[in-house]
Amino acid sequence: MKIPQEKIDEIRAASDVVDVISMHVRLKKRGKDYLGICPFHQEKTPSFSVSSQKQMFYCFGCHRGGDVVKFVMEYEKSSYVEALELLAERAGITITRTEEAYEAANEMEKLYAVMSFAARTFFHNLTKSTEGEFALQYFRERGFTNQTMTTFGLGYALRGWELLLKKAQEEGFDEESLEKVGLVRHREDGSKYDTFRGRAMFPIFNTTGRVIAFGARKLYDDDTLGKYINSSETPIYHKSKVLYGLSQAKDAIRERDVAVLVEGYADLISVFQAGTKNIVASSGTALTPDQIQLVSRYTKNIILVYDADSAGANAMLRGVDLILEGGLDVRIVRLPEGDDPDSFVKKNGGDAFEELLKKAVSFIDYKAGEFMRSGSFESPEGKAEAIRGLVQSIAKIPDQLKRTFFIKAVAEKYDLYESTLYAELEKSTRRVPQKFVQMAHHEEQAEERSEKERRAVSEEMPIEEKELLSAALEDPKEMIPFIFRSIQPEDLTHPTSRRIAEALLLMFDETGEVDANQLMEQIADEHEKTIIANITFNRYQLSERWTKIGSRASETRLYEIALGAIKAVKKKHLEHELADNRFRMKQAAASGNDTMEFLKRQQEILASLKTIDRLSLMKG
Repeated sequence: MKIPQEKIDEIRAASDVVDVISMHVRLKKRGKDYLGICPFHQEKTPSFSVSSQKQMFYCFGCHRGGDVVKFVMEYEKSSYVEALELLAERAGITITRTEEAYEAANEMEKLYAVMSFAARTFFHNLTKSTEGEFALQYFRERGFTNQTMTTFGLGYALRGWELLLKKAQEEGFDEESLEKVGLVRHREDGSKYDTFRGRAMFPIFNTTGRVIAFGARKLYDDDTLGKYINSSETPIYHKSKVLYGLSQAKDAIRERDVAVLVEGYADLISVFQAGTKNIVASSGTALTPDQIQLVSRYTKNIILVYDADSAGANAMLRGVDLILEGGLDVRIVRLPEGDDPDSFVKKNGGDAFEELLKKAVSFIDYKAGEFMRSGSFESPEGKAEAIRGLVQSIAKIPDQLKRTFFIKAVAEKYDLYESTLYAELEKSTRRVPQKFVQMAHHEEQAEERSEKERRAVSEEMPIEEKELLSAALEDPKEMIPFIFRSIQPEDLTHPTSRRIAEALLLMFDETGEVDANQLMEQIADEHEKTIIANITFNRYQLSERWTKIGSRASETRLYEIALGAIKAVKKKHLEHELADNRFRMKQAAASGNDTMEFLKRQQEILASLKTIDRLSLMKG
């Protein structure tokens, strides 16, 4: 959904990076910049820097960086457009999209508006209507406080067949939109009726806090439908990509670096109210790769909590291998016989539930326990199948080092040779479906691997090329003409250096200026954006290599840095050419061919190298 550039500029101008980040991170003034604990990785010593002057942030620990929009994208795990929308809402700016995208955007916004209306109506029914008192009593008997009911937007659907439909029409919503989001259905004669009637309502939110669906629990004995009915798939709701409660839990999950996964709505709400906020629910369905990927945005650790009597929980537990395939770590809590999370916290309290979480066992110990209970270890054949089952789960783990440790643990526990287990592991890894291998690679790239690559690309970039870009960004009007009359982007050896240099020159040629924020906006590659942020924050920290050049006066410091970098780039280019020339000369000599041409070129290169050493500052 395209947003006009002038509107993007308005949103950026109204969104001070320090103000926005201060809503989520405690910042302290340090010189011209601000410093705090990074919200993207665990650290004790602050390494997260925010520049009011440059309107950018950068973490020297995990190497994430960018402008205010990038921060919102990273923190909220949102798209570029969603981040702009959140900032616009904060600043009180109305977004009007371009004409070609207006209709599509307007349609989606209309569906969100319908769901928001329904949620408000259900909440009003629960708290203000006489009929809703029965549902309110039900929630209170479950132990839910008024604050909890408000936090999760709980509600009640009146028993009438067309009450929501009529109220929606009074408010200006059309029947087609109501049907698209599953709030009404049509009979054979074409007439419409409310989907949810006489039920306790549980709104389902997306990660940015918008209502996208509903779960509805049976309250009356004469209700012939199931105990729970849920919204069907719609343009804004895809069940396999949503986890109940994530909107309320995401900050706690990020802070505690673990997500607790339970089965149902009531389980989640009871545990959340008891103090464990980092909790999501699968809503009685089997886990999907998309849901696991969703969790991985906030943590790489999952604790499954289930009761042995729940068929839905058994389906959830079948997702253990899928979690492992996704590159996440999983531990499991088995509740006492006869308990579910809801009943457990009611009887024992939130502290006791937290103690259970501390005692969560690894998937290996859990599966071994299940094999024990089933009697598999009572015979050699059963024991072999049990061990094979453990190894097959280990084979799902994409991290080879983790697999090694788990194999070692199983070998020690059951007095087996590691080589035997590795032979079995090799069989299992050969049988892993390709789609799971691809998913594991994708997941690694999305979080862990992308972080390593950002760091690696930044570190692998030659220091002289990084210093050239640093000087160009610090004073574009002076440095860009000075640098690029001596060298060209293609003279740089690192592909990222070349692409950033090309983008710098293009922006300078068009506008006569270069702004780091605008430059990042024009660059699509996330790694390159991070490197620009890295350079922006590091450009005042001269490396040991360039301090040797000397910084006699502040007005010449950048020129000296740039000159030293230009020399290094030119030298590397000539040294590479010299090595190539010597190799070809050696080949020619070995073949009995004339080497005079190569000797002449060698002398020319050596002379050029001496000329480079004599280069001095010539401004202007």
